[in-house]
Amino acid sequence: MPSNLILHNVKTISLFFFFILATCNFTSKAQFNKPYFFFRGEELISKGNYKEAIPVLNTLIGADSTIHEAWFLRGVARYYQGDLPGAQNDFNKCLSLNPLFSQAYQYNAMLYQQTGQNDEAIESIRKAIELRPNSAQYLFTYGVILFQQEKFHDALTAFNRVINIDERIPDAWLNRGTTRLMLSDSTGAINDYSTAINLNPFSAVPYVRRGALYAQQKNFTLAIHDLNQAIIIDSSLAQAYFTRALVYYYQKQLNRALDDLSKVLQIENRNTLALFNRAIIHYETGNPESAIDDLTRLSSIIPTNVLVHYYLASIRYERGYLSMAMETINKAIEVFPQFANAYLLRAEIKASKGDKRGAEADLAEGNRLAQQYRNKTDNDLNSLIDSTGKLRRLLSLEEELDITSSISTEQLRSRILTIIYPIITLKIDYTQNVKPRSWQSSNIRQLLASTGCNSYTIYFDYDSLSQSPIPEIINHDSISGICSVLMYMQKNQYTLALRKLTDVLNVDSLNTLNRLTGVLTQIRMAQFIANFRNKNEQNNKSSKQNQNINESYSNAINDLKRVASENELEGIIPYNIGVLCMLAENNNEALDWFTHAINQNKLIHGAWYNRGLLYLINNETSKGCSDLRKAVDLGNAQASEVVARFCKK
Repeated sequence: MPSNLILHNVKTISLFFFFILATCNFTSKAQFNKPYFFFRGEELISKGNYKEAIPVLNTLIGADSTIHEAWFLRGVARYYQGDLPGAQNDFNKCLSLNPLFSQAYQYNAMLYQQTGQNDEAIESIRKAIELRPNSAQYLFTYGVILFQQEKFHDALTAFNRVINIDERIPDAWLNRGTTRLMLSDSTGAINDYSTAINLNPFSAVPYVRRGALYAQQKNFTLAIHDLNQAIIIDSSLAQAYFTRALVYYYQKQLNRALDDLSKVLQIENRNTLALFNRAIIHYETGNPESAIDDLTRLSSIIPTNVLVHYYLASIRYERGYLSMAMETINKAIEVFPQFANAYLLRAEIKASKGDKRGAEADLAEGNRLAQQYRNKTDNDLNSLIDSTGKLRRLLSLEEELDITSSISTEQLRSRILTIIYPIITLKIDYTQNVKPRSWQSSNIRQLLASTGCNSYTIYFDYDSLSQSPIPEIINHDSISGICSVLMYMQKNQYTLALRKLTDVLNVDSLNTLNRLTGVLTQIRMAQFIANFRNKNEQNNKSSKQNQNINESYSNAINDLKRVASENELEGIIPYNIGVLCMLAENNNEALDWFTHAINQNKLIHGAWYNRGLLYLINNETSKGCSDLRKAVDLGNAQASEVVARFCKK
């Protein structure tokens, strides 16, 4: 959903800790002061010091594991620390001790929603409401969950109930206003935002939302007033500066718009919409070099964005930087081979460089693609086909940055292999360079450490064919075993890697890491060869090449299934099987394996991302967007783009 429509987190709602602990619980062991540890843990949580609260509550639980509120408190601390599996264990333990403890159901509902378990989230929050039917807190959470599941009419009913119970809760009015906006009730939304402001005039968010709505209605005077007020209240609110920049732009106050976008980038230096919009204004104000700088920076942040490459190539061509323009437009075509205008622009560049034959070929292909899309009844890309490559207007928070936001789900199916998240492979680097990854437990790290690579460490990470090789080793005899295999593989020296791997497997063919390394080496070699051939044959795969690569994937899938039967490595093996099934276009099987991986390890963000893609192409938008948003929460940057393209609500 657009960032300016995201609901206030239920974390802002009071925790309402109504705990009654029997005195006998605290006096049974005179030497241990349970009330102190309990109330100290509660105090730390109320202040947001979750990390400090956990050891305090560990001590209390260690002394008396029958205090259900202690399990709940530790679950809250773990929840806000991002340890969702640990939080869920604690909430369930709390409920096993006291099945009537309603707040544990509420937090379980929030947790289920974050992990994409929509039905379970609804069931859990309804249990909390059954226990306390007049709880504004639980009904508010219910409304948030319904909104996130895009059930806007039901969410409106829930927020209405909250307001009927207690009309003094500003966030209830704020979120009901946003819900009304999603139901096209702009007047109701403004009224609700105004009530939220009256209830709490010192909160910036209602001013930003009302200001953005005024801006959409082209009531720029009221919009600027609200946005100025928001910035006075909170000068670090990037969204307020961004929205005000749009208003200044439409008022032709371009320098003010530039200043506000620069302020956004000071607060959020990777804000892609701010970079894109600033590039447009630089271009419009006769400063193409600054536009090039912003687009170049943007292309490094989101390299899969075809429009950025296209516009950057257009301006570079306009400035006479033909070689750089050619390099950039080639990237655009690689990202989205069906974009007609990219071929037309490349034809112009080739003609300027004297490549008449190449220009004619690109011109013919561009015209063919343009006609193909013009003939489509749904006109997916007609508005873009007729563009000139010039940066014409700013994008708002409700819009997407990429041309592929206009691509239908059917086209996503044909493109999915280009945006799939890659396998998790083994890598090697100097020990001091290897940072722990949140989705790898201490058991996994200990297993990898047992390989003994001297000053090097092997670790799991997502694969990349473009990864930089590690520095040369002076003494190649200083490492051995799979460490040496990985060293060769990382340098794309596959013949040497396979030769060394044969020696390793001869010594210990039952070792899980050895067998996994063998499969990973063959997968990466097959992908490297296919990628090399594609580049040299202008992306035209022969049917024989397709057959060879699919056969390699099928063999790898079977090998990984044999490894998985002995050790699934906390979801890593099932995840890799899912990726290979997608590459082999066995999407139903891939869906099952990603679900299996998530059940084992909910922190593998690639599994949420890839499963989200599969749900999207199966037209299960709600499930897909829920998974993709979870991937974003776990740090998957690529998922942000897909959410922006396909999850507008």
